[in-house]
Amino acid sequence: MVTALLGLVALGLGVVEAFSTQASRWVVGVTTAVVFLAYGAFLLLVAQGLRRARRWSRGPAVAVHLLHLPIAYGFLGGSTTWVALLVGGLSLLSLVCLLVPRATAALTGGGGLNGPEGQH
Repeated sequence: MVTALLGLVALGLGVVEAFSTQASRWVVGVTTAVVFLAYGAFLLLVAQGLRRARRWSRGPAVAVHLLHLPIAYGFLGGSTTWVALLVGGLSLLSLVCLLVPRATAALTGGGGLNGPEGQH
């Protein structure tokens, strides 16, 4: 859910950047918009994989949320502290959810205690 939310935010930022690009800096604006749009689409793809419990989706999801932690740290202090707390908190929550044993079993094909290996 958080990964999908971040994907939607990135898509929104890409659209805003695309429509607010000034003529004097169109190369930077278009490049930034394309990067945000591609990143948002990637996050939505990963979120869809997580929702369907696809093995391939766990690694990118963990990597993305780990990368968001130092980004959140960069926002600490002053008027942007709320951004740091929001991004950092959501990323930590996502990491915990992705790494708990039940999620590990679901996303790696292991059955855990209630799955095929745990049944006798």
